[in-house]
Amino acid sequence: MKTILKLLTAPLLLLCVLAQAQVKTNFNNKTLINERGRFLKSYKATIDFEIPAKNITNLLQAEKSKTDTVQEAQPFQIAVPVSVDLDIAKLMNWDAEGDSAYGKFAIKVNGALSSSINFDKFYLPNGTDMYIYNENGKMITGPVTEKENNPNKIWGSWVYQGPWLTIEIKTPLSTLKQLMLHANNIAYGYKKVYQVLGFGQSAACEINVLCPLGAGWQNERNSVSLILSDNGTSWCSGCLVMNTCNSNRPFYLTANHCFNPPNLPQQNVAAWRFTFQAWSPTCTPSQNSNGVTYNGSTLRANSAGSDFCLVELNNTPPANSGINYAGWSRNTAGINQTTIIHHPAGDVMKITNDVNPPAFGNFKGAQCWHLIVDNGTTEGGSSGSPYFDQNHRVIGQHYGIDDANLTICNQVSKYGGRFDVSWTGGGTNATRLSSWLDPNNSGAMTTNTTNVSSLVPFIGVLSISGSDAVCSATSQYTLNNNGISATGNITWVSSNSNIATVTATGNLATVTKMGNGNVTITATLNACDGIKSVSKTLVVGIPDNSAFNIYQDPSCNGNRINLGAYFGFAFDNCSLWNMGVTDISWDIINGNSPQITNNSGPGVCSQGLNNSGIQVYFPNPTAFFTPYARFKAQNACGWSDWMLRPMPINFQACGSWSFSAVPNPASSFLSVALDENTQATKTDNSRSIQEIQITDKLGNVVKQFKYSIKISKVILDISSLKQDVYFIRVYNGKEWKSESISKQ
Repeated sequence: MKTILKLLTAPLLLLCVLAQAQVKTNFNNKTLINERGRFLKSYKATIDFEIPAKNITNLLQAEKSKTDTVQEAQPFQIAVPVSVDLDIAKLMNWDAEGDSAYGKFAIKVNGALSSSINFDKFYLPNGTDMYIYNENGKMITGPVTEKENNPNKIWGSWVYQGPWLTIEIKTPLSTLKQLMLHANNIAYGYKKVYQVLGFGQSAACEINVLCPLGAGWQNERNSVSLILSDNGTSWCSGCLVMNTCNSNRPFYLTANHCFNPPNLPQQNVAAWRFTFQAWSPTCTPSQNSNGVTYNGSTLRANSAGSDFCLVELNNTPPANSGINYAGWSRNTAGINQTTIIHHPAGDVMKITNDVNPPAFGNFKGAQCWHLIVDNGTTEGGSSGSPYFDQNHRVIGQHYGIDDANLTICNQVSKYGGRFDVSWTGGGTNATRLSSWLDPNNSGAMTTNTTNVSSLVPFIGVLSISGSDAVCSATSQYTLNNNGISATGNITWVSSNSNIATVTATGNLATVTKMGNGNVTITATLNACDGIKSVSKTLVVGIPDNSAFNIYQDPSCNGNRINLGAYFGFAFDNCSLWNMGVTDISWDIINGNSPQITNNSGPGVCSQGLNNSGIQVYFPNPTAFFTPYARFKAQNACGWSDWMLRPMPINFQACGSWSFSAVPNPASSFLSVALDENTQATKTDNSRSIQEIQITDKLGNVVKQFKYSIKISKVILDISSLKQDVYFIRVYNGKEWKSESISKQ
């Protein structure tokens, strides 16, 4: 076994939000864990980090001093946050075995009755399993996998009984450096939230949801969860709620005072944890329950006017989760009884009801329903829990009580923010429910509780599946929504119908090849909960040679290059690479044995040399030489035809003289003259025309004229030449210069 002595940091890989991420905690683990850990390895340390003990009596007194005279109008406090700076990924003692690395980090929160840990830098590489457990693993969470990665890079554990927190990880050795696990906070629990014969410490008059009073409420209880605050120090309740689109967009309703608690900092809902299905499996006695936890949410709307807060879970419960979305009602008439499903004091799920019609009331300035309950009660931790009418529809969420002077079981006066008031809220998207729960303005007054498996996928991550290349006549494509076939009003378009057309029925499309090139197909889904589009760029047929352009890099003015110099060229049209070109083949025609000194290959999109082109050296050029480039390209559909392009470069000394050849194009006669400032003089024989050559595109000399006298202008008969492009070359005794001409 090899020990990893040091762990280095590395850049974080691309993150994405993965739907259906969930974590399970076993509160009744029968397989205890010893010092060898969950993975049975020979770890060294037994305690890696300790937090000093706190005076619990003082903590309870400090909480009491902050509590308002009217109780319950704040989350149920269970702990105080302890700031830490623990880069656990670096501090762990790592062992390597085979292709995996194993690490364990044990924390003791001395004197704490419960504890939890929060990570402000969190990333698990693919194939990682992380477990978090208390002493002897009596409570254990995991496996926590890469599905918990999120754009916020934050994650928090659930609450564990006692002072021990152990983090144990198995991760691929090859990606160990990518692991990020930095803790910035540990919650020091000062209340007995877990007891031997009960899950929590709620009052004896609280009624388990699986007792007879809860008969017929199994659908609604599957929408309710316990909320753990961002720093793991307090609890609230709430529930998933339906939208009028019947889509599985995970909107969650709770109380505004859980988000903006009095005498406490505003919450970061991105770090909230939601545990569903946490109920005792028996009516009596209460037993611990495991539940399923989802990490993270996004604030959508809130208002103190009816004490509501609407968040959207980062992850959607899977179809087989058994979780439901609660129906709701905006009606204020015809309500003859009210039922509350909640987690008082963070206990297993309880049920409370009022058999009489609710009344309008005002609590701390919020418009509320006022109940006088007949069975059960509420406590801290019940905040945000749903009020259901007799039709099992949410009509509000719990706010607080006005009889705190009585014992808990005699506290029967309850207030909950009214759903109908929250619907319009403060009149903006950020202060009302309607914009989110009825995005299509249907005007619906009610919805019904529905299992997630019966809901249509929310328009989230759209994708188009199908081949990246259309090589034959047609190719098939499918529009997917979150990995599921999309439904709704779908339109498809092609960016260039000359290259490819698209015909479609619903989420299925057929792309028909019309030419060669690249084309983008776009699908637009218009559904109740929004309009979104997604595009896919396709390679259609073999590469189009018309896209090839040559960038030339002569070493002096015009199309001239010094004898023996380097000549460079590059493919400057980036659409070649956008067409999926995977290879380019090229050579030099009539190249006089060139030497290639640089060829960057097909993977570069450039519009100039800049080390991305091709550099050619002609070691022994003739006085005049015209190279041609021949090239073709390959993509997923095959090779293009050869394309021949001239490179009108004359190898000659780069002097200051020049000449003109007119007319151009010419039909019969061509006048060739030195520019006035470069004409021959009596003392400079070099400034005269001594030889003229006319060559074809391949460099073959088709006409040649030599002169023994000083001459600066001549008229040439070119009537015998065929219509084509030629090059005229003029020699002054020292160097050649050339220009291209056209014969009509």
